[in-house]
Amino acid sequence: MNCFSHKNFSYFLGLYLLTVTNLLAFNIKPSNGATCTAFPVVGGETKDETEVTKTVSQPGLSIPVIGPASVGVNNNWNTDFSIIPLKQYKQYIITFLPKDEGEYKVRGYLKYNDNTADEIYNENKTFTPGEPIEIKGVPKADNIPIQVNLFVGDPISMGKTYTVSVKGCI
Repeated sequence: MNCFSHKNFSYFLGLYLLTVTNLLAFNIKPSNGATCTAFPVVGGETKDETEVTKTVSQPGLSIPVIGPASVGVNNNWNTDFSIIPLKQYKQYIITFLPKDEGEYKVRGYLKYNDNTADEIYNENKTFTPGEPIEIKGVPKADNIPIQVNLFVGDPISMGKTYTVSVKGCI
């Protein structure tokens, strides 16, 4: 008697396809490798924007004005990425791609909902244009970050262009 009938084959094939479909739908891979999810840029041009290119602006300047309003010039030194909730990522990776030669002041942070942040990177150095670097951070054991922040600023960085993206890996 053959235990592996056509009916059993159809059942197992259907179960396999259902499992694979669910794993793909939730962006989960089998345990043979890490699965990473790209995060959206806060204030991006589209809600699905996961990468941004910036040219470092001049420092911000606040000009006090009599009355409730104030006038100022903001800088673009901070870029935040919203962490997609419901998953506890083991590692967060910022990919920083300098476009211009020269010195950059670069800092990376994991930001938490209790208004604290872990600094995961702080370098003032010359990067090679077109050569990406990965900045890796591990969250606190008892707290899940809500945002990842990249700060590229300081007068030495003015006028330099870079691209940045962030992902979380489980």
